[in-house]
Amino acid sequence: MSLLLLSYIAIFVIDLIHIFLLMRFCINCIGAYRVNKKIAAIIFATFFILSCYLRLLPLSKKFSAANTNLFLTEMIFLSGAVFLFRGKTAIRLAVAWLLPILYWGLNRIISKACFHNIFVENEQCLIGTGTAAAIFFILEIALEKWNMSKREREREILEQEIRMYENQFEIIRQSQINIRSLKHDMKHHLKMLSDLVSSGDKAAALKYLSDMGAFMDNTEEFVSSGNERIDSILNYMIGKAQKANVQISWKVQIPEQIEISTFDINVILSNLLDNALNALKDIPNPHLEILMKYDRGLLYINIQNNCSHGQASIHNEHSVFKPENEHGYGLKNVRRIVEKYHGSLNAGCVNGVFHASILLFLSNIEKSK
Repeated sequence: MSLLLLSYIAIFVIDLIHIFLLMRFCINCIGAYRVNKKIAAIIFATFFILSCYLRLLPLSKKFSAANTNLFLTEMIFLSGAVFLFRGKTAIRLAVAWLLPILYWGLNRIISKACFHNIFVENEQCLIGTGTAAAIFFILEIALEKWNMSKREREREILEQEIRMYENQFEIIRQSQINIRSLKHDMKHHLKMLSDLVSSGDKAAALKYLSDMGAFMDNTEEFVSSGNERIDSILNYMIGKAQKANVQISWKVQIPEQIEISTFDINVILSNLLDNALNALKDIPNPHLEILMKYDRGLLYINIQNNCSHGQASIHNEHSVFKPENEHGYGLKNVRRIVEKYHGSLNAGCVNGVFHASILLFLSNIEKSK
């Protein structure tokens, strides 16, 4: 087998790997297929055959001379192929143009750096192309791992959301049991109240009514604003705080319907409250305050907890949390949600009290949809 034939086999294998990586980059950067996978595979296989054909054309005796035609062909092909995937048009076109520039740019940079010329011999072009493909492969693996980490974080948030709803459903179930029990014995309660009132024992009647009210109260339902999504999150987190012996107070003034997704408000409240509870583990006499207020499209959230000097966090002029601070864990996700709603986020530790304040413009997000 001649050296030239081996060179062609090697370059075709590298091109095949490169095209496979293009498919993986499109999936990870744009989204899943919007067509059948077999159709997408056939289209990319057709492009591989075309690239092999361009390699064999007698344009030049050097592989590096064919790279320019391959670069232009790849940009044209990807500009159409990216529409096989789900995603925004701007992201699709950015991927279609940036991936060829990155790969073929790396190819030329390596050739120039190693051999001081972009038009090199075939053996040297194989080294440059193989190195560029290896770097491309490493970048694709890194991107895939980042996406997997992102999906894992979202899965954890969804799992916690499920636990919160289970907690809320248990609260509702217990309330229904109490109502049925009270309803079953209502005639006896009314008879007792009637006898107490008839005998003029007002204090005993009031005490009896108080006991009935206490029986109806559900000790696990701390917040009852009417907004079941937010109530379930707060009830779950307040229960966690009480189990951790944290003195907690709250004030929630929100309507039953609010223009924010359950996922987004869960990310915000869960991260803020989890971070506050983690920070309070080693604090004597821990206390936590929760304030939520909604007014004409504006949602204000303020979380406060006592802190030590070592936990002090200083927010910069853009109101960004420091990632190295205890409170910074997970707050990149909070900041992302805040930016989505064109809001502001501020934090700081003053006089032994750490506060995290968020303002969301919910009416704006509705208009921009």
